[in-house]
Amino acid sequence: MPRASHSYQSLVTVGSLALLLALGACSGADDESGESSEGTGSDATTTTTDATTTTTATTGPDAPTTTSPTTDSSTTTSSTTDPGTTTDGTTGDPLASPGCGLAPPDPPDGINVMIDAGPEGDGMRRFYLRRSPDYDPNVPHRLIFGFAGTDWVGDMIEPYFGLQGDDVEPMPDEIFVYPDPLWRDFEGWGNYGGWVLGPYAAPADGDQDLVFVEAVIDYMAANYCIDRERVFATGHSWGGDMAHVVACFLGDKFRAAVPVAANSPYWFDDGGTFIDCVGDAAVWTMFGQADDHFNSQQQGLECRDFWLDERGCDGLDAAVNLDLGDAPDECVEYQGCSATTRFCLYGAQYAHQIPGDYFAAATMAFFRSF
Repeated sequence: MPRASHSYQSLVTVGSLALLLALGACSGADDESGESSEGTGSDATTTTTDATTTTTATTGPDAPTTTSPTTDSSTTTSSTTDPGTTTDGTTGDPLASPGCGLAPPDPPDGINVMIDAGPEGDGMRRFYLRRSPDYDPNVPHRLIFGFAGTDWVGDMIEPYFGLQGDDVEPMPDEIFVYPDPLWRDFEGWGNYGGWVLGPYAAPADGDQDLVFVEAVIDYMAANYCIDRERVFATGHSWGGDMAHVVACFLGDKFRAAVPVAANSPYWFDDGGTFIDCVGDAAVWTMFGQADDHFNSQQQGLECRDFWLDERGCDGLDAAVNLDLGDAPDECVEYQGCSATTRFCLYGAQYAHQIPGDYFAAATMAFFRSF
């Protein structure tokens, strides 16, 4: 679904037209349902527990078969406080939030937090929060979102991403949040834990999860010292869709995004015409050479082309190779863009998964460059 105003050539040869037609292009159960971050299972049962609730959800194909070992007690609060700002963002200084100077309401080392996202955000919602035990309430922190794929929740996806793992040198001025999707009935797909992706993404259409994300930002800004100009997002599979979506619809709130293994950008297609995004977030799209969920590279190439056009880049020929150390994958940064625009077509060995040998370190280095 490349944008009409440009005719980009693919970096690599994609599958035949017959294969693409069989995939159903931009929608349908085979494109979105059953996306999984790691592990497989059929009709597995996923249980997440906290101190106040126990939720059992029957998951779809390719769902994880075990629960995350990191689930612990939850806190419940309201997200209605006005986040505001306390410094002038035009100075180049951190745009400190009202939570600066306040004692944090949640303990370190990982906790599930419940907030009220209001009726437009589907009410009480949960996200997994991790901050440093050395958190300084007087220092504005980067806020990093991680969006899970199908039938996964926040505390399950956190160790998969490894953004605070052994491959990444820890920084005390970063806070991580991993929102939970809701289990919904998607017409033609079935019942899945997945994201609604804005007004154009039928059958996954709706604004509720965008409202939820804004509510998480508001909660964090009101209760923690957050730099409102350094909010970031990454996500895998259906969560990769969500990372693309927040970079566009909430591009005035997010500084940069790294979506991985996402679908074609049908979420931005308003009756055959691509929308214009809000703001100017930087985007680094990653997609696999041999993605075995989509069985094509086309989805990644179409996302790349959307952002090349949206950011006004000079095109495919105006690209500079990125040095990711020992990683042999084809990763480039485009030139002439209104915001940093990158693309990785990563190795066949990763299939539909994140490129685990470098994803965490490269993603965090990218976020820390802002």
